[in-house]
Amino acid sequence: MSDEVIVHGRDFTRYRIGGAIVAFILAIALAWQIFEIFDGDARTVPEVRWGVTEYNGKEMGAQDAASGLLSGVALADRTTFQAERYQTGPSPEKARPDYSVVPDTMMTTAPMDNGDKLTQSWAIYGDDTGTMLRPAQRTSGISSLPYPNAALFERPFGRDWRLGVADIATHLGAMAILGMGFLLALILAVRGRVPIAHGRSNHTVRRFTLFERATHWLTSVSFIGLALTGLVIAFGKTLLAPFGEAALGAVGWISTWGHMMFFPSFAIGIILMAVMWMGRNIPEKRDLHWLRHLGGMATDGGHVPAKKFNAGQKLIFWSAILGGALMVASGVTLMFPYYWATLGTLSWAMLIHAIIGLLLIAIFIGHIYIGTVGMQGAFWAMWGGRVDRNWAKEHHEIWLDQIEGRTGRTYK
Repeated sequence: MSDEVIVHGRDFTRYRIGGAIVAFILAIALAWQIFEIFDGDARTVPEVRWGVTEYNGKEMGAQDAASGLLSGVALADRTTFQAERYQTGPSPEKARPDYSVVPDTMMTTAPMDNGDKLTQSWAIYGDDTGTMLRPAQRTSGISSLPYPNAALFERPFGRDWRLGVADIATHLGAMAILGMGFLLALILAVRGRVPIAHGRSNHTVRRFTLFERATHWLTSVSFIGLALTGLVIAFGKTLLAPFGEAALGAVGWISTWGHMMFFPSFAIGIILMAVMWMGRNIPEKRDLHWLRHLGGMATDGGHVPAKKFNAGQKLIFWSAILGGALMVASGVTLMFPYYWATLGTLSWAMLIHAIIGLLLIAIFIGHIYIGTVGMQGAFWAMWGGRVDRNWAKEHHEIWLDQIEGRTGRTYK
């Protein structure tokens, strides 16, 4: 085979134009996400309020000032029935209270017009907000209700957990996914595809067996299902709100159950991949050389010799195995709450599950890219099981020599 490069990455014009368009769109989405992180509105804003629309026969609007005050009175009247006997009587030192509720009182919920202003007022220290602003303390009491943590009234870690899930995990995940997509699209626009530099040879070699490919696609399809349903769970309101509450409810319901349905096949695939390929993915000194030169993929025809799996593929493999194991362990823990985990353990499991899941999505976007549009000829390895011989020589020269019986060679 001649060493002359006859195919260049810049030759794939349509791919480069497509990459530029996608990079532009993702750059806008990434800028919007960065703005959301630093725009200073990361507050819990109430959207619905209780209001009295009729009190003692008099009608009023749910947003009226009097409605808010009367809501407190009406709720206090109704909760008197649940007060302790020594507080409500009858007892020698307490007068028997009037248990009646003001007649013709109607309460309802309504959208809140000034929820953002109300949230800002909570940050101003005063008699009403002092309890909320004080350092949190774990508070529990006594309960006869037959479910775990019924007596737990206040849990400081809940605030940290909400910060981790609502802010850190969601923003980190969005930045990782959008950032990875933008970077890969930009590389495709500037560099083009990684070509078979010496052209197709019209001779193929077998890369993967049918069982290996079936295992790969079982795991891949399962992970895509888990990723899509997980993204709806994490970002559903943002992504689906423009389509209406009905769409959000339907897709959310499907995603909630679908997320668990894709779990068994994903777990089986991870186990099978570990058994099949772990021995070939043990890191070795040669991998450092591959990483230093980026596998030679930055230039046409400058590839670094590798065995069946190069350093980049090994990183993907261990991300799948270790990350997948964490996802399975944390996911099963969440599927069976309180069987072996406490509330604190469940909180950590959900946080770990969210962060690892979002990072794995970003990593596998890179894997999908290089196996499809990013590298010429790579897709057929897992689709038909065979690859062009020139592709194998340029990317996995040591492996090609091994299967063709050439030994004793020295590689750079």
